[in-house]
Amino acid sequence: MKNDRFLAGIGLSETDRAELLAAASQNELAVAYETPGVIVACNDPAATLRLDNDGLVIGPVYQSGYDNRLSSLSEDARRAILKSGGTRLFETFWGAYVGILRTPNGTSLVRAPFGRLPCLFQRKGPGTIAASDIDLVRSASGIPFTLDFEEITRQLVLGDMRLATTSLFGIGELRGGSRLLVESAGIRLENVWSPWTFVTARRTIDNAEDAVRRLRQQCIASVAATTSHLSHPLLMLSGGLDSSILAATLAAKDRTFSCLNLATRDHAGDERTFAHRVAQHVKRPLEERAMAVAEYDFARIGAVRTPRPVARGYQQLVFETASGVAEELGCDGVVDGGGGDNVFCSLRSAAFAADCLIDPDGIHRFRQVRDDIAHLAGAARWRVSWKARRRAWQGARPYKLQVDTRLLAADAHPLASKAATHPWLPPPEFALPGRGAHIAILIAAQGYVEDGPHGTKPNCIAPLVTQPLIELCLAIPSWHWFARGNNRAAARTAFETLLPPEIAWRRGKGNPESFLFSLLERNRAAITDHLLDGILASAGVIDTTALARALRDTERLTGTTYGRILHLLDAETWARGIMAN
Repeated sequence: MKNDRFLAGIGLSETDRAELLAAASQNELAVAYETPGVIVACNDPAATLRLDNDGLVIGPVYQSGYDNRLSSLSEDARRAILKSGGTRLFETFWGAYVGILRTPNGTSLVRAPFGRLPCLFQRKGPGTIAASDIDLVRSASGIPFTLDFEEITRQLVLGDMRLATTSLFGIGELRGGSRLLVESAGIRLENVWSPWTFVTARRTIDNAEDAVRRLRQQCIASVAATTSHLSHPLLMLSGGLDSSILAATLAAKDRTFSCLNLATRDHAGDERTFAHRVAQHVKRPLEERAMAVAEYDFARIGAVRTPRPVARGYQQLVFETASGVAEELGCDGVVDGGGGDNVFCSLRSAAFAADCLIDPDGIHRFRQVRDDIAHLAGAARWRVSWKARRRAWQGARPYKLQVDTRLLAADAHPLASKAATHPWLPPPEFALPGRGAHIAILIAAQGYVEDGPHGTKPNCIAPLVTQPLIELCLAIPSWHWFARGNNRAAARTAFETLLPPEIAWRRGKGNPESFLFSLLERNRAAITDHLLDGILASAGVIDTTALARALRDTERLTGTTYGRILHLLDAETWARGIMAN
């Protein structure tokens, strides 16, 4: 599996342009587009889509009705893309692309919503350098990395949210669905694609049967397209709903694929029975492997080359194991169901019952949705009703994302009050609270895929987090996501004929919590030294007193404290890796 890489210079001086060309050559990139003001190099120029003499698109571009990436664009499409400054790509196409094109006032860069090809940028003299990874940016700019401790703290507070700022001074990121305009007056970012576009009355799919049918069709089409470059993918099959839906979609297209189940010794992390049932149903081979605590080398596996400390050591261990199995079996890529919970609305908030009270089309579903949410949340029906009525009365307001200041220095607390700002959070006047909650959890899915290939995940893709599938799911009314005491009901119904019934409507879900706790317990002394004598502690990011107390006291590691410590450990290892290179 070959990942796209690119390096671009816009408005550079002659000296900086020469340095960029030297960096491109050193990194085995070839010039794909060149004008007096813009130069773009990439690792596969022949696969780019040219926009006549005015730009190009790097990375896979897909269009509805086609299973494979496009090899060319029609003249009308090229003209429309150029006229729009690139934003027409968001409306007509989807994929994992970055477009770079000339505009009347300068240059426009656009990135696909939920696209796995990153686009980082940095100013250099009068010009701008853009690239697919931080090392290409540094190679071309010659500017050493400097850690931005305020942004590192903000990222630790935010968790799964990513902003246009990064944790490295001077380096920004073009997020999916956005446009970067580079003009003589400077640079500016514009948020173009918005999930709120797809929850309007005009887009809503009112008929439940039609919604389920279209969801199934779009899911199969999206997975087929995003995996079309793989001849034999390895599916990470837990036996949960999302990975099982992936198995069903691949089998529906009669694809050759193998399955892998990773189990922990603890019962909560062992889902082999469910994975076996799915593998037998789709008639595909299943490999089983045990996750071993002894294999966790946090100082090695956490040193990931990303622009912010977001990679999780446990996930890196999982994907390292999966990549090894893929190589053993002759598979050319790893596919996982990450982000599926977010896309298929795995929530249990009273906000969805509030939607039924606000929207006349949903009023007849209020009691059923209320009962389902009460069952999921383990709450009394009267309490869900009360919360739903209060939420309906409050009207449209931004969804409040959770922030986490645990074990951070006191300076983190003021950041928390203003940290959770994202262009998708402010609702329009017509917004329903349940729709706002669904959109809010898509922010985490965006981060999951848009971090791109990194660490042990160079050949891993999450095909459920795709623009057309997300747009369709947003068009499904809130109340269709709940049924039979479950959430994700529209997805369950869509695939219940393609999966064993005990899988399609499974309520439980495995988790690796005991394994994570074991990772910390086994490495407690080394982790203590690593954190308390580390970069983040020296910079005043971590509350070292509280952390030392937590690490000494086993009782304080109950609940989710151990997960927070591992999060800080990953951030520290990331910082050391950045500064070591």
